[in-house]
Amino acid sequence: MIRLTTENTQNAVAKCRQLKPRVKFIKDRLFVVYSANNSNVYHVRFDVRNGDKFGECECRASERGLICYHLVAGATANIYRQSLKLAK
Repeated sequence: MIRLTTENTQNAVAKCRQLKPRVKFIKDRLFVVYSANNSNVYHVRFDVRNGDKFGECECRASERGLICYHLVAGATANIYRQSLKLAK
């Protein structure tokens, strides 16, 4: 899993805003992200350890330790879902 920070996600955030991939919730902190460029589908998952946020994607960029736009798209959905839990 890759530690997610404001600094290391900036480029992926810009790409995610541009491409607007579709995200589907699977179960707690697990999402499917549909590639905006082709028919590929990626599973992304998230975890929080000691207050640090981590993410993992099945794409080649993530496998090399880079933050991809799939992670950002999934993280956005994850943050939204987690905020709904806190609001209850």
